Parts: sequence; structure tokens; C-alpha cells
Amino acid sequence: MTHSPHQPTNVIGVDPTSLSFGQPDAIDQAQLFIHHQALPCPDPTYPVRDLSDTPHPATVTGNNAHQVPKWLQEASRLLHSNQAVALPTETVYGLAANALCPEAVEKIYRLKNRPADNPLIIHVASLAMLRALLPDRRIPTVYKDLIARYWPGPLTLLMPRSALIPDVVTCGQATVAVRFPAHPVARAVIAYTGLPLAAPSANSSGKPSPTLAQHVWDDLRERVPLILDAGQCEWGIESTVVDGLRVSPAILRPGGVTLEQIQKVVGFRDCQVYRKNFTDSRLEQTPTTPGMKYRHYSPNAQVVLLERRTLSDDVHPLTNEQEEADYESSHKEFLQAAQNEMERLALTATPQGLTFGLLSVHPDRSLITTPIVPAHCQLHVRSMTDWSKDPTHSDQPCSRHLFKSFREFDQLGVHYILVEGTSEAHEGLALMNRLRKAATRTVYY
Repeated sequence: MTHSPHQPTNVIGVDPTSLSFGQPDAIDQAQLFIHHQALPCPDPTYPVRDLSDTPHPATVTGNNAHQVPKWLQEASRLLHSNQAVALPTETVYGLAANALCPEAVEKIYRLKNRPADNPLIIHVASLAMLRALLPDRRIPTVYKDLIARYWPGPLTLLMPRSALIPDVVTCGQATVAVRFPAHPVARAVIAYTGLPLAAPSANSSGKPSPTLAQHVWDDLRERVPLILDAGQCEWGIESTVVDGLRVSPAILRPGGVTLEQIQKVVGFRDCQVYRKNFTDSRLEQTPTTPGMKYRHYSPNAQVVLLERRTLSDDVHPLTNEQEEADYESSHKEFLQAAQNEMERLALTATPQGLTFGLLSVHPDRSLITTPIVPAHCQLHVRSMTDWSKDPTHSDQPCSRHLFKSFREFDQLGVHYILVEGTSEAHEGLALMNRLRKAATRTVYY
């Protein structure tokens, strides 16, 4: 697959707080942005013919252009010209294009050098838009409570596919993956353009997902015409993908919504996790959603996952003293394992030595004590969280800086990244999924 010709890339900064949707009583309120901003609005019922055949339903005229942010006008112009635009979501930055136009979607594959059998997720800005994409305009009832609880948000649902959706989106599958994102910029673009958007991560295929506009620039500059820069993504890891159409509901890709959260919903209490509770050779060969078939999230450096054999997925209430003691013990074991691995790798190094990266799941303040580095080698330390630097964000996910750290290590010329494994409870399930896909080797200690 060849890359698109070089073209200038325009980067526009966007303040997402200026686009706040608030907390509407009803979930089906994505159009609030349009009404609040007095922008022209497509028919809220989104007739199928309007989505597929008619010109841009929200035309900017001389009378209303001053009310529409210029970045939104430019994004809309490009998307309606079947171009791809990089935009922020709460998970990672996405490379978005009109999901109903095969020509536009094919550009996503070319720009990313993405395998042609790796399906895409469609992003919508309202349930009305979703209904217009489904057979008989009906959302499967099995998803009613999941949608009410976790949309908009980092949750993707497999839906029956209608003839409106091109084969290139689903890779010929009978289902389509759909998400209602929470990020105000993504929602504004979708709602204003009136287009459902296919939007995989805005990176070169197989590389760490972009959580900053700079990451998109590093991978796709001069190949994508517009990058909307709204700062760092909140989650830093992709959405959870759920297939509720199966006889036994399943998480096909863990992500921002945890297994424990999914299992709180009626009908999903026995939800299984692909590759953890079951495997399916057909899914492996013909995946229904991204992240199932190919190696992903890999930096240039080799990733060595250091995983404790005694890690448990069970979570029991602990006192602060117990938590501190358990952490100190596990951290010492991790540091010793990292030191052992560095010494082993250094035996085969050139006289110039090696550069290592150490990535912990714990805050920076816990990394004051670092392992002894072999002679002629260097060590850079990072944490997936920065709670100690910003206590106001103590609820941020531990995966927030995973991909960012991978990219920083590459910039530092690191040869090996030694990563601390964690329990698969709660958000640890998604984190370990990404680490195992990125790892070239796993060392148990």
C-alpha cells in the first residue's frame, strides 16, 4: 500500500472547554452544541438519503459564518471534500473521514498504511445519527442500558450493518463497530458536518497510538491536511469494544470502560473477554473490530514486559498501610527484575553500550530508587501516571502516559523499554492488553 502524495499540514489549536456540552438529562443530546452556538443544523432525524446522497446540509453562509469557529469550518470543508482530518477524542487522536464514502475511507487506509482487512469504527454524534445507519433504524435492545450508562464515552458497540455502510469500513463483515465519543471537539465536528466519521488512531499503522497532536505530526505530517490540536487525550488508550450480539456477550478489545463496569449492566454480568476467557479462530482471521489480528502499539525500541507470576486479578479492600507495604514489596521486585534483565542484555552489547527505558505503572515519586545500570549503559525513567505532579488529576487512568512514554523513549534513542506489568483488574486489563501486543518478549519474575 503506497502513501499519499505530500501536502501541507495545517495545525489548528482548539480549546475544548469552549465547546462544553454540559450534562443533558437525555443521552440523545449531541445536537445541543449546534443549537447553543446557533449553528445551522441538519435534520435531527438524519434521513438515510441525507446522509448518503445530498450535499453538505449545514452550509456556512455570509449570514452565519461569524458564528462558526474557523477550525470547524475548515474541518467541515475538508471532510465534505472526502479528505481525512486528524482530531482529538477522549481516547486517542483519530484520523477521521466520511464513513459513508468509500473514496474517503480508502484514504484512511493509505495514509496509515493500514492492512486492508482491519475494520474501522464509525463515530456518531447522536442516537438519531446511529439509527439512520442501522437496518430498520433500530438500535439492538441488548445495548439499551450500556448506552444509557456509558455513552458518550470510550465504549464501542458492534451493531448490525446496513447497506448504507461501505464494505471498506467493515472489511465485508455483517456487523459494524460504532462509538459515540465524549470529546467535545470530536462531537462538534461530527454534529456540525452531519457526517458519521470513520476514525482509527491517527498514526502509522502498528506504531503507538497518538495522545498528543505532536504525535500525529510526527507520523502523518505532509500527508494529512489538518490536525486539530486540543492537548493531551484524557484516557490515552483506545475504547472498549463490546459484542452484545453474540449468545454470550464479549469484550473483543478492552479499553476505557472496564470489564467490571460492563458487568454491572443487566444482560452483561457474564460478559467474557476475548483471549482471556475464549478464543475464536474465525475472529482471528477475519476480525470484526480493530486491535484483534495484528501487532499494535509498538515503538521502535524493543519492549520487554516484566510480569510478576503472583499477580492476582482479585481486588480486596486494603488499609493504607497494607497498600503501601504491598507496593514497596512489588516495586523492589520489579526493580530487581529490571536490573537482572539489563545486566543480561548488556552482555551482548557493543562497546558503546545500550540505552534502556524503565516504565512503571506507579507515580514518579515512587521511582526515586532506580536499579543499578550496567557499565557503559544509560537509563531513562518514566511513569504511566503523574499523580505526584498534579494531585487534582488523581483519578486519571494509569494508561494515560503509556503511548506517550513509548514515543519519548524512541526520541531518546532507547534500545530496550523495560515495562512493569500489573494486575488485570479494572483498567489493568486494557493496559496489559496493549503491553502484550507491544512486547517483543515477556519476562516472568
